[in-house]
Amino acid sequence: MKNLLIVVIILILSACASTKKDFVFDGSTIESTQYGISKVSKRLKPTQQIEFMMALMAIQFSDVKSVNDVIGDPTMTNEMNYFIIGKKIDGLNYYGLLDLAKSSPTKVSVAAQ
Repeated sequence: MKNLLIVVIILILSACASTKKDFVFDGSTIESTQYGISKVSKRLKPTQQIEFMMALMAIQFSDVKSVNDVIGDPTMTNEMNYFIIGKKIDGLNYYGLLDLAKSSPTKVSVAAQ
């Protein structure tokens, strides 16, 4: 019985630790993209959550060539566009998403207050 308890604890801990590398984003729908982002975000430390959200924004805006691509499009300025992000992160895991954001010509940073 004691061995069973140890095995269960190890499995639970390994499941939490492996989420970032094993979870693959499903970007086929807006809902599945939003669910995946929420699921991964909840398992991150606060500093990692910020890095994750900045990466998502860099990915969302990676195809923007000028301000004209954004002006008048509320889905680009007022919210995270899960449709655009989903197309770009489909099939990636957490680390693949961060790598994609790093290769984006759009750079996102936290503004100093």
